[in-house]
Order: sequence, then structure tokens, then C-alpha cells
Amino acid sequence: MSKGMWKLLIAHIRQSDFVEQSVQEHLEDVASLARGYGQEARFGALAEISGFLHDMGKFTIHFTDYLKDAVIDKKIAKEKIDHSTAGAKYLYERFYNGDLLQKLVVETAGMAILSHHSGMQNFVQPDLKPSDYIRRITNKTLPFYEEVVHNFENIAGNKEKVTVLVNEAKVEMECFLRRVKPLGSLHTYLALMQKLVFSCLIDADRTNTRNFEEDESFLPWNHQEIFEQGYASLMETVKSWRTSNHPINQLRNKMSDNCDVLAGDPSSIRTLSIPTGGGKTYASLRYALKHAVTHKKSRIIYIVPYTTILEQNAQEVRKILRQKETVLEHHANVIDDTSLDNSTDYYDDENHKKLQLSRDNWDHPIIFTTMVQFLDAFYQKGTRKSRRLHSLTNAVLIFDEVQSVPYQHQSLFSAAVNFLHAVGNSSILLCTATQPALHEIDPKLLLSENAEMVPDLDDVVKAFERVSITSKVEHEGWEIERIADFTQEQLEANDSVLLILNTKTVVRKLYQLLKDLEDTFVVHLSTSMCPAHRKEKLAQIKERLGQEKVVCISTQLIEAGVDISFEAVIRSLAGLDSIAQAAGRCNRNAEKETGSVYIIRAKDEKLSMLPEIRIGAEVTANYILDDPDFEGELLSPKAIQVYFSHFFAQAEREVQIAPVGLDYPLYELLKGTVALKQQPSTKSLSMFKTIEQNFEAIHSPTTAVIVPYEGGEDVIADLNENSYDIKQFNEAIKKAQQFSVNLYRHELQALSKEGLIQPLFDGSIYCLKLKAYDLSYGVTLDGEATFEPYSF
Repeated sequence: MSKGMWKLLIAHIRQSDFVEQSVQEHLEDVASLARGYGQEARFGALAEISGFLHDMGKFTIHFTDYLKDAVIDKKIAKEKIDHSTAGAKYLYERFYNGDLLQKLVVETAGMAILSHHSGMQNFVQPDLKPSDYIRRITNKTLPFYEEVVHNFENIAGNKEKVTVLVNEAKVEMECFLRRVKPLGSLHTYLALMQKLVFSCLIDADRTNTRNFEEDESFLPWNHQEIFEQGYASLMETVKSWRTSNHPINQLRNKMSDNCDVLAGDPSSIRTLSIPTGGGKTYASLRYALKHAVTHKKSRIIYIVPYTTILEQNAQEVRKILRQKETVLEHHANVIDDTSLDNSTDYYDDENHKKLQLSRDNWDHPIIFTTMVQFLDAFYQKGTRKSRRLHSLTNAVLIFDEVQSVPYQHQSLFSAAVNFLHAVGNSSILLCTATQPALHEIDPKLLLSENAEMVPDLDDVVKAFERVSITSKVEHEGWEIERIADFTQEQLEANDSVLLILNTKTVVRKLYQLLKDLEDTFVVHLSTSMCPAHRKEKLAQIKERLGQEKVVCISTQLIEAGVDISFEAVIRSLAGLDSIAQAAGRCNRNAEKETGSVYIIRAKDEKLSMLPEIRIGAEVTANYILDDPDFEGELLSPKAIQVYFSHFFAQAEREVQIAPVGLDYPLYELLKGTVALKQQPSTKSLSMFKTIEQNFEAIHSPTTAVIVPYEGGEDVIADLNENSYDIKQFNEAIKKAQQFSVNLYRHELQALSKEGLIQPLFDGSIYCLKLKAYDLSYGVTLDGEATFEPYSF
């Protein structure tokens, strides 16, 4: 190719002014970004070579003509151009004849390249047919391949650069194999490493393209400065606590100080079993900030089970750090564009382009997200969720209420955590007042020696006892009317009562019975409300506590991490860990000598579709409440140990681990156990496509829907305007996090049938109509919502 001719072959054309980005410029820019992402886990060269070859297939006049037709003339091509295979095929043909290390490099980078528009593919097929990887890299009729190779190699330095990167990547691969050898199950961690390289490429590609389309680049955060300032600000708060002589505050300070000391230790996996009300958020943040400064970590990420914890803790951390913009809340995947992942390009669909280039990565110094989002980053299908994975490396990860990991995914969770520590150079805190025995799950968690950060745990638990727990569980259960009567009895002796039930249906029924109580502020809480709505409700409750009679009726969303205190709590029978969390909302700040917690069984609750809640309730009733040894000691470390021992045993018998239609649990696919039986033709055994197609983080998958609550109406209106640019689209999607509700498939279908839901962007985003959002209940399926303002 003559000098300067390569500039005529283009990768992108900017919509606003038709400025062109050449293929070579795009490859070099993406390679540089990907290297930076991969360097966090010492895979810089592997990520760079993936970036440098990912769009190699665009080195043709045919693709340039297609692009001009699509962007300038608005013509839709009849035939799509596969530009994702060429780079992987080139690597295979030029370098697969080397040793084991070189073959692993070729397979790892090649898989990332050929998957960057389709999501991860398989190295081994479950049906014994040729795998996606082998089929594509050995395609002898790949259109324009000879032209692609000729144009690529005729640009000075390209061919040599690939050779240099392959050799550097071999050194990285050798180092990786040494790191994971002590862990056992090599193929587990090889597969996760390949997903990580894929993540680096996806995020680098989308970020560079977005920056080009917006005609600007974003200055990176100064993470170390933010963490240093945050630590200094937090310590001002901690010092103010030292003036208190209250024994509880002194104990909180002692645990917080211990976290500070341990923050100087090298990266590890530790447990933090601070009892409810013991200052866990402050102590874990103190560890995280100091550890991040000391060991130059890139991010601090809180992973929580419920969005209510996310909302409150994020608010607290912003207040402490006094740096509002540095904290990102990621509640849900507002965009679901997995149906578009098989598209070879997005220039033939403006909606697809906006969706793909949205600012949907974790690019903030401090992030709050959910366990569902964490697991999805590793195992869910598509490219959108995968692009966040690399952000979990070289980070401080704080898992709040770690006992909430779904039983069927505990092996996948442990594998991910071990990988992030041993390979990803991340430090991990497993926080909960009720530590499950996750180190007994295969693969065993790589807990550090003396992993518990709370000294004298038994004594600490006793010191934080602030409630008496009374079982009123009857075999037949209580009718809803009896629960309402019992609540009114408690109101005669207490000014505030919290009721926590296991299903939204029963919560609504009970609210209907109690909502008109005289001289009492009665409020309903559930995940049918968007985050902004729940925040408002919780603020109203806190404002009235101590001022008037208050009754709150909630699902379990309130029982973990929400800093709120009632004089009495009524908890429907559940797992002992849930009961412990419910007790943490009672007499939280020792307002009285002893708060009252009552355990009941709600007759109307249908738990057949909630197996873990059902099993937890049965184990609590059979092995804890009926054991005289635990009378008055229901929440002791010994009781919790016994509970989890029986829970795991029963769950192993009754919880379906393998997805429907598969003969093996997903962890067996990750380990390569299944692939090894099939005489694979590759050194890599990953079956990620099969894993992703069958993975669901929760038993029934949900879809995020934007609701018309307050500012949500503006977000919906903005998204209805397809004319505005990608930058405005990104701003609207970020705002949408506060106004989204996750709905089950049957709820979506019911709303759609009634014409109460509006799909946008070809069904990749859903918005709710006004009649389907009620100020008392949140999303309502009957279309008879009450949306006029309340007066209190």
C-alpha cells in the first residue's frame, strides 16, 4: 500500500460532521487503552494484541464503501461484513505453530477478537461438533481475507509489532500459569483470564469509539488523590467518635482501629464479622481507603445484595468523602441489548449504535453495585456486562452481606473471588454479621491466615446484644388479620413497629389492612419501588420516628444495611441470617434497654418458588428455635455455625444446581471437566458461550424498567427523543438508575398486555406508563395507580 493510502481505509465516520477515523488509528488507540486495562492484572500485552487486531477485518475498500453508504447516504447494506474473524485467523495462521505458551496466547487473544461483537464463544462444543473458535479461524473462504492481510502488513511496523506482542504475551502467560498452579483447577482460572482479556478489549473498543463520536476524551480520575483526601476526611469523623465514653462507641472504635492496622498488610481475602450496628460501613471504608492508598489500588467497589443497602451506603460514603461525583451507584442494567450482540456492526442502526456506545462501564473510583451485577460481569451473556469485569482487578472489593450469595452460584462466586485475588491483584473483604462457611465450598476460598478482622468475636457479639428474640411460630401459621392485630398490640407498648415479610403479595395485603390506622404513619416498602422512591420513603420514616407512631411493612430489602431503628420488629420465619438482619433494625442505637423481636409464620406466604427462603425457614425452625441450647442465644456464633451447616446440607439435597436442559452444573463447564471428555482440538477448554446461555444470577431473571416517578418522567421523555447525541443519551441512562425497577418476565407480560409499558430502542429499553406506578406500592399491574401527591 502506498504511503498514506492506509488513511483511506476507515473504521468509523462521525455522525455529526462526517469526520473519519482510519482503521489503523482505531486499532492503535484501542490497543493502547486495552493495554492499560490489562496491565492492572499483568496482562498488558495480551490485551494490547487483542486490541491491535480486533478490527483488522476492516482493512478493505469494501468495508469503507459500506461505511460511507451507511453513515453518509443512509443506505442499509444487504450483506453484513464479518470484520471480527480476520484478526483471530491471522494470529492462528502465523503463530499457532509454537509451544504451549504461544498456543495459549493465540487462543486467548483470538477468542477475544472474534467474540467482540457476538459475546464469548466456545472452544469446545457440548454436542461434539466443531467449536465456534475452530470453525471461524479455519474458514478458508472468509471474504476479503487476502486483501485484509496485504493491507495490514503493508503498513510499516504492523507485522513486527504483532511478533513483539506475542513474545511479550508469552512471558505474561508463563507468569500466569505459575500464579495459578497452587490453586488447582488450571482451566477454571484460564477461562476466567480469557474472559478478562475479552473485557479489556470490549471496554477499550467501546470507549475509543464513543470518544471519537463525541469528539472528546475524558480525563482520568486521580484515584490516589481521591483516596487520600477521602481517608483524611473519614479520619475527622472517626476522631469525633473518640470523645464518647459509651462502651458501644469505644468498641466500634476498637474494631475500626483494627481495620486500619490490617490495611497495611498485603492483598488478601479476609472476613469482617462486625455485628449489626457495629459500624461496619465506616470500618470497611477505613480499611479500603488506607489499603488503596498504601497498595496503589485503582478502585473501591462495594457489592451488596439489595439496592437499598447500595443507596444508603453510597449516600453515607459521599457524605464522608465530600466528593459526590466520585461515587457511582449501579443498580441495574437499564439497557438490555443482548439480542444485538450477533450484529457484525452497528452503523446500519442508529439505535444500536447509541446502545453500544453508552457510558455503561465502571469508570469511577468508588462504585456501589449489586451481587447480581458482580456475577453477571463474569458469567452473563453478551458484551455489555462483560466490559465491566476488568474494573474488578487491582481493586478493593467489599462484599456486604456475603451470606446472600445464591446457593446454586456459590462455586462460581468462589472461583471469581479467588481469581480476582490471586490473578487480578485485588483485596477482598467478606462482610456480614452471620458468616457462612464459604471456605467449605468447592473451590475453597483462599482465605488468608487469621482471616477474621474482628478480635474476640464472641465477646463482641455479646456486647452488641440489644434485643430479645421471641418465637411465636405456630405450625399452621398466622392469618393476615392476626398479624395485623398483633401489630396493633405492639403499638400499644411501642411507638414504632417494623414488619418484614417474605413476599411482596403478603406485604401489600397487610398494608391494606393497616394503612388507615388512626394517628399512625403507615408506610409500605418493596422492590416494586424505584431507588428514588424508596429513598424518599425512608427519609419520611426517619423524620417521624420518635415524633409519632410509625408502622413500616416491608419485604426483606430493609433488613440489611439500612440505618434505621424501630422499638419492635416482627419477622416472618426465614433463615437465621435474615432474622439476625431484621434484629439489627430493632433498638439499633440502644434507645431503650432491650428491644423486642418476634418471629412468626405468615400462613399466606407461598415459598415454593423461593427455595432458599423456604429451606432457611425450615432449618431455623427445626434446628435453632427448637434447640434448648440456643434459648436466649439465637444469634451466637455457634448457632449461626449450626444453622449454616444444616442449611448447606439441605440445600445440597433440594436446590437444583444444574440449569434445566444441562447435565452438569455450570462450574463443571468452567473447570473443563466436561470438555476434557471430548478430546478437544484446542489447549483451552472454555465453554463460555454455553455457560452464559444458561446462567441466571437469580432464579427468575428480571428486566429493568424506567418508571415515571418524579425525575423519571423527564428521563422517559428524553429517551423518547431519538434525535439527541450519544453524550445526552449517556446522561439520561445514568439518571435512569435512580428511576428503574427490576420486573420479572410475567410482570412484563402482564403490563404489556394492558398496554402499560412502552419499549424503546427496539425493545432494548422499557419505560412504564403513569397508570402503572402507584405512590404507595410502586409498580402496579392493574393500571389503577394513585399518582396524585400525598398529604401527611
